[in-house]
Amino acid sequence: MKYDKYICYIGRPSYQKNSLFLIEVVKEVHILYPEVGFCLLGVGYYSPELDGVKKKIVEYGLEEVIELVPWLSHKKTLEYVMKSMFYLTVSRYEGLPLAVIEAMSLGKAIIASDVVGNRDCVQDGDNGRLLPLVKDIFVKTICELIKDGEKRNQYGKKSRIIFEEKFLITNRIQELEDIYRSMKL
Repeated sequence: MKYDKYICYIGRPSYQKNSLFLIEVVKEVHILYPEVGFCLLGVGYYSPELDGVKKKIVEYGLEEVIELVPWLSHKKTLEYVMKSMFYLTVSRYEGLPLAVIEAMSLGKAIIASDVVGNRDCVQDGDNGRLLPLVKDIFVKTICELIKDGEKRNQYGKKSRIIFEEKFLITNRIQELEDIYRSMKL
């Protein structure tokens, strides 16, 4: 990543991941914070909006601001996320968003669209923000988190706590075993 400060997003350029909306948000944030870059990971084999995303990036002159990163090893992907300022997702819908959970495991603050799936991970105002898919709201919230390192750290610490409480596999296994043991056969 060219930028020392950057925001990370994982998701193939597609309708679900709302990539074109993301480019619109990045354009506005870059005007206010030109020293912050954006890293879009997971530009892989099935990226139906990739041509449109590339076209918008060129149209807005964001070639140096947005790095499109193809599929990487899991370890390399987590290194990108770990070094980022915080994690961002603007998805239109999710199941259980593993990328958000992995960012939480790394102690990252999260800014996410307020959709099913993200709501299972992000507690608005505790470990990040859940936002409606409105460009101006995303831009304002991203800018606030860029300038407030203390808030990023607070959200990040809470992300790790929520991850350990709700998503750490060893805890899930113990809870499942407890359920089985409590059943009367």
